[in-house]
Amino acid sequence: MKAAIREILKTVLLALLIFVAIRAVAHNFEVHGFSMEPNLHDGQFIIVNRAAYWFSDPLRGDIVVFKTDNRGIVHRIVGLPGEVIEMRNGKLYVNGEKQEEPYTQGGPLSVSPRRLLHGRFFIVGDNRAATSWHIVPRRDLIGRAWLIYWPISDWGMVPNHSWESEAN
Repeated sequence: MKAAIREILKTVLLALLIFVAIRAVAHNFEVHGFSMEPNLHDGQFIIVNRAAYWFSDPLRGDIVVFKTDNRGIVHRIVGLPGEVIEMRNGKLYVNGEKQEEPYTQGGPLSVSPRRLLHGRFFIVGDNRAATSWHIVPRRDLIGRAWLIYWPISDWGMVPNHSWESEAN
């Protein structure tokens, strides 16, 4: 009887260890609202890679989940530390140069020019008519959105669009 109890305890502890390890690197998240249309939709569930930025820096175009006011928000990084970011009628300007953003839905969003301090990222939703913008410190990034898993009909990779990776 002791051997059976010991095996059950070992199995439960191993399962718990595996669960904790997986949660350290992956997290599920529900998309709320319409700020990421047309790429992510209200009610979708995604997997977030929490380890994505352990050994590399966030890139412009990454869809991330970040924490604010004790809740998570999913938006896209469009400005990196040290850059001057401006938005005019929903169009993004980085250091004075207009950026092409083929993944956005238009809108009147405007933001006066602002320089991002060290370790800060400018993050905004893709649906510029129904979004807010945020300047987020790196420590508040939960991770990079990776996989849409619900509903099943939407299953697939999250449409990250890292501009820097296309230049290489």
